[in-house]
Amino acid sequence: MLKWKLMISTLPFVAVVVGVKLLLVFVLHWDGVIEFSDIGIVLTGGVFLVGFMLGGTMADYKESEKLPGELACQLEAIEDQCAQGAATKNLPVQPWRVAVLSLTDAIRDWMYRKKSQAEMYAALNTFQGLMVELEKSGAGGYASKAVGELHTLRKIVTRVGVISRTGFLPPAYALLDTLVVLIMGLVLCTKYKTPLAMYILVPFIALIYIYMVRLIRDIDDPFDYASDGKARGGAEVEMFPVEEFRERLSQRARG
Repeated sequence: MLKWKLMISTLPFVAVVVGVKLLLVFVLHWDGVIEFSDIGIVLTGGVFLVGFMLGGTMADYKESEKLPGELACQLEAIEDQCAQGAATKNLPVQPWRVAVLSLTDAIRDWMYRKKSQAEMYAALNTFQGLMVELEKSGAGGYASKAVGELHTLRKIVTRVGVISRTGFLPPAYALLDTLVVLIMGLVLCTKYKTPLAMYILVPFIALIYIYMVRLIRDIDDPFDYASDGKARGGAEVEMFPVEEFRERLSQRARG
């Protein structure tokens, strides 16, 4: 049902537009003042702008699809370096895996809005401090490699934060919203040749434009998750690489 979530939540807006048109026609007996053929250029302009906005937001979305997998791989690489360094010096491996699990939970909680970005970065700094302890234990080479992996991890989470918090061209959104409102107004003011044409075109045009505007806004933040881990919209990237890694790491940390 996730793929229908945005569609279903758009239908009430469409129903409002259709309801207003029916009220104008059958209650106020006002059919409109504009011929449908006269608004064709406005509809074409709306299609062009929607395509431009969709193309811009999709570029970030395609990059965002890769980030959960890269995040999971980076965390696992850090775990491997810590575990190998501890094993080389005959140190207990489990405490280091627990530390990586704690770091994973901090990043996961941040992505699910349970922790602030400052708390997530504090967890990264805390883990970097643990690498000093690993280096003092004699596994300096592995500790240095783990710190390098940690820096790459910091770049990934920073990129996630930038994509999530940065909207695509706010002035373009202003134009898009204005144009869609204008199109909805013109649809209500348009005269249709037959009632059947009105019944078909009004909901169709309203659905297309309102749905696309909401889809573009949804794509613009592909990491919009609630604290319970559920997607707030219908176009969030899948987090299963991080979840599956966390499950594997939990088993190893308990073992």
